[in-house]
Parts: sequence; structure tokens; C-alpha cells
Amino acid sequence: MDEAALHAGADPLTFRLDKLIAQGRNAGTEPISIGGAARQAAVLKKAAEMIGWGEPQAPDTGLGIASSFGQERNMPTWVAIAVQVHVNKSNGLVTVQKLHCAIDAGVIVDPNGAEAQCQGAALWGLSMALHEGTEFVNGKVKDRNFDTYTPLRLSQTPEVKVEFIPSTAAPAGLGEPATTPVAPAIANAIYQAVGIRLRKIPMSPSDVKTALRQV
Repeated sequence: MDEAALHAGADPLTFRLDKLIAQGRNAGTEPISIGGAARQAAVLKKAAEMIGWGEPQAPDTGLGIASSFGQERNMPTWVAIAVQVHVNKSNGLVTVQKLHCAIDAGVIVDPNGAEAQCQGAALWGLSMALHEGTEFVNGKVKDRNFDTYTPLRLSQTPEVKVEFIPSTAAPAGLGEPATTPVAPAIANAIYQAVGIRLRKIPMSPSDVKTALRQV
């Protein structure tokens, strides 16, 4: 979506919102997905507000946003992730400084549990986006322990904020929805920071340095 927005000469957030018109199929259906695209637009607006969308950033620092939903499923859950990242051009390290999540999951039955679930899901998405990943060598997994397989560490955890859209709609799922948009949001922020597009995960320092050399 960000790349389409770029080709259209539009702001990535505005580009999305202009297309989220809750009409026809996009209006959703009773009882669980009523509102459809309007609820998707609401989480995008909230995430953008949380991260300070449009504010000037420091050098090699950028904001990125992405969203997902499952309107055709029995637990749709509209979610938007906004991140602030800094890219170290010399070593290729990407540091996520802020990770903010806006979610519409209908009525939130257990607010504390729901927040914890979304924090964990978002951090899992961050871990997969930048840190996790292995390979097979002679038919066997290369990394057999956590000394070489490196998920997100506590010291790498950014500022995480979760906000739920107030709703009287039927409750929806909170298992993993906050995981999905994290990697796209980070990739979009990297582009805003240093002008490179990364399209696979994990987005490693070597990938960043290779892409920077090709700019």
C-alpha cells in the first residue's frame, strides 16, 4: 500500500483512508463485522495519532504504518501498527524506538489481559521482522539453541503502547492479530528513514547494507 501511495504521489495514511469507505462488501455484516472499513479507518487514524504521524523526524529515522483485518472471518479484529525506527547506515542495524498498536476487537471483556495479549503479539511480530530466522543445512535446522537463534531480547524492546477503540460490537479474537502488521510497518518506516525497500523477513543488517549500496 505504501508503494502504491508513492506512485500516486499521496501520503500513505491518506491513501489508505481514502479507500476505506464502508459501503457494499466493505460495510461488513451483522453481528461481528458490522462497520467494516469504517472500523479499519478508525484504527489507522488512532495509530497515526499515537505515533505522531506527519511530525518531522531525526536523520535516518522514519515512521511507518500498516494494518490488517479479517472481515470475512468469524473473529475479524481490525488492527493498525505504527512504528518509529532508526537505521544505522554504517552497520545496517534497525532500531525500533516506538511500537504503537490500535485495535478494534469489539467489546473488550478483560482489558488487562487483552492489553498483555496485544503487547506480546506485537513484540512477536517485531521479533520475526528483525531478529528471528534460520536455515536448513543438509536437511537439518542450522540453529539448535538460543545462543545462535536470536529472538527479540528484552534490551531490544521498544516503547510499546496499545489502545482499544471503544465499541459495543460483539467481541472478536485477540490471539495474534497484532502480529501481522508489524513487519510491513517496519519496512515502511525504513523506507521513510533511508529510502530503501525490504521485502522479506527477517530484515537483517546485511540486507539493509546491501540495499543501501544499491540506492
